[in-house]
Amino acid sequence: MLDQMSGAVGIAERVKTAYESADLSAFSDLLDPNVTWGAPDDPSPECQNRAQVLAWYQRGRESGTRARVLEIVVLGDRLLVGLSVIGDSAARARGGAAERWQLLTVAGGRIVGILGFEEREEAVARATGAVALGKQERSERWVPLQSRLADDRIEVRLLQASDASTLHGYASQEGGLEGLWLPLAEGASLQDCEGLVADWLAAWRNEPSFHGPALAIVKTGRSELIGQVGLGDRGEDVVELIYGVSPRQRGHGYASAAVGLVARWLLHEGLASKVELRIDKNNIASQRVAAKAGFQAAGTVVSQVKATKKGYQDLRFVLAAARSG
Repeated sequence: MLDQMSGAVGIAERVKTAYESADLSAFSDLLDPNVTWGAPDDPSPECQNRAQVLAWYQRGRESGTRARVLEIVVLGDRLLVGLSVIGDSAARARGGAAERWQLLTVAGGRIVGILGFEEREEAVARATGAVALGKQERSERWVPLQSRLADDRIEVRLLQASDASTLHGYASQEGGLEGLWLPLAEGASLQDCEGLVADWLAAWRNEPSFHGPALAIVKTGRSELIGQVGLGDRGEDVVELIYGVSPRQRGHGYASAAVGLVARWLLHEGLASKVELRIDKNNIASQRVAAKAGFQAAGTVVSQVKATKKGYQDLRFVLAAARSG
């Protein structure tokens, strides 16, 4: 699986170039000779080899159809490709542009299957094995930040597509990811970082997301991301915050300020009745962050590593909504 994932990551940028290029030869090089293209669960896909797929795209180009890549996300051995399409009947019916989603399966460094979807969540569900939620059933758990969260030192804001290049800079620096403050591996590509930002933003849209929603920490009056605060739904109206600050920006109180701002926003907006932090008993620095942000010790909690099923114990710190009356 790791080899397959690396293959998907490796061709992500080439896929973007191929989709937006008028030259189909770039796309041809990415396709397996026996690649298929069609609707999900179609027993007889419309295209069943490379020549047929290229002919299908060529007909679209000749009719004036063009596509701009909105995002590319690596999901295991698959690529989720979001497209803004112009020039076809669906786009004209929607006022000029229509969003489409394709799921590309990669094997041996080439694309072996292409599935088309109307909705992003359906494509993600197919890739991850999750059950797709219909529009009427989709849980609106998260509401994006609308107001400004700031003090005299830092500001917390929604992630932006441009933050991916900043994340890539941290991943490329020696020691830039020290402390595991970002869910990225050292040397992560720009495409990996773009995928992470897209995943965070998908969660704010209440679409399937691996990491869930997150907010960027920046210095007041500046734009560059120096940290992040992730949000996790723990059920029963409890939200866990998972935060991190870049190594060079630690020791200035930015983490406690950001955690406090986000926690109080969640409580004020009714998005949580309790906000919690789960901290290793040996992590004294994070325990100080919890105290400075106004959290109270609330015993311990046992969690489980999904891969090994092994349990571990953390200290739990809680900030609760003020009781009325």
